[in-house]
Amino acid sequence: MSKVIIESLDPNLVATIQLPASKSISNRAYVLQQVVLQKTGKSIAILNPSEADDTKIIREALAHPIGSIDIKNAGTCLRFLTAYFAATPDTDVTITGSQRMKQRPIEPLVTALNKLGASITYLEENNSLPIHIKGNKLNGGTIAIPANESSQFVSALMLVAPLMEGALSIQLPGEIISKEYIAMTQTMLGQFGFNCKITDDYALVQTENNIKEELIESYTIEADWSSAAFFYEAALIADKADILFPGLKLASIQGDAILANWMTEMGIRTIEKEEGVYITKGKTPDKSSFEIDFSHHPDLAPAFICGTALASYVFTAKGISSLIHKESNRLKALQNTLEKLHFKVETDQKSYLKHDGMQHAFYANNILNTENDHRLVMAFAILSIHLSTINLSEIESVKKSFPNFFQEVAKIGLKVKLV
Repeated sequence: MSKVIIESLDPNLVATIQLPASKSISNRAYVLQQVVLQKTGKSIAILNPSEADDTKIIREALAHPIGSIDIKNAGTCLRFLTAYFAATPDTDVTITGSQRMKQRPIEPLVTALNKLGASITYLEENNSLPIHIKGNKLNGGTIAIPANESSQFVSALMLVAPLMEGALSIQLPGEIISKEYIAMTQTMLGQFGFNCKITDDYALVQTENNIKEELIESYTIEADWSSAAFFYEAALIADKADILFPGLKLASIQGDAILANWMTEMGIRTIEKEEGVYITKGKTPDKSSFEIDFSHHPDLAPAFICGTALASYVFTAKGISSLIHKESNRLKALQNTLEKLHFKVETDQKSYLKHDGMQHAFYANNILNTENDHRLVMAFAILSIHLSTINLSEIESVKKSFPNFFQEVAKIGLKVKLV
């Protein structure tokens, strides 16, 4: 296995970090831009969009909806584009992706769309890519879809509901994960001119197909809270931290802004200033053991799991079943990495992971396998702040969400050596 060496030159973190624009908001915004265009003929300008690979894929696919579209390892693109093309008359496309993408869940969304009048067929194996889509006007009505594997199934249907013949009611039976992303979709539908209601228990989502007469001229994408998590992780590990994130806001439509509250308990203070959000390392907390349920914030789990380990906190991550279905099996990858670093790890390989916050032997320069997963690359790279040097299997996958990650972490003393 090839390796990339990450070195940490200074454990004191004083820097201004330029976070990327939110990929989650950008991807929704580009779909809604096209939905509004179909409904009204008006194009809403998208300002400060994400330059992540995932957003480039969705933007290009929406601009050229023909032939075969390779979404690589982009789960959001798969779910959103499948729904959009299915609900767009005269579209005729094939969607394919990476080998890992062919293993990720799609069947609940395809089944729901076909029940609403879509024409989606599997070209090789049932319930996996590639799929062929012939777009047409969907019916609307009432549909049930599970949200225990991915909230993106629900968001995908919500985003294209305005294109349907009638209003759409989505029933969500059973467990629901990542509720905050469903709430984000609801908020953005309202910002782009559509009415959407969600019951308090999230059992029912109702989206109308009419649009407001007065529409916004442009939509500006926020800085990304999910990406900020890795610098909070760095603050946990380092001796000192004073970091400014220009353009970041505590009052955000991103549910992952909750990390500021969670990190407060671990001694990381968050202060909103005129120019952005500022974090600083305060006094060591009184307790040394923490537990967090990530059911609605799974993207934050890698940073917390890794950061608490190197900060010597006992930590239990619950509600992490969805990590199994991400760009990699993140739960298994996190377990493997912590064990390589000689932490004791307890997990049921499904819903929780607990580590003891104590390295029982020195790190022996083993290669940490990132599984070509952007969030694992970022979480593991930050570990070098404590370990001085670590070896990663690759770093290119950060382009999926944070293309400039290694330029930004250079400001806090991390250096990349390719070998």
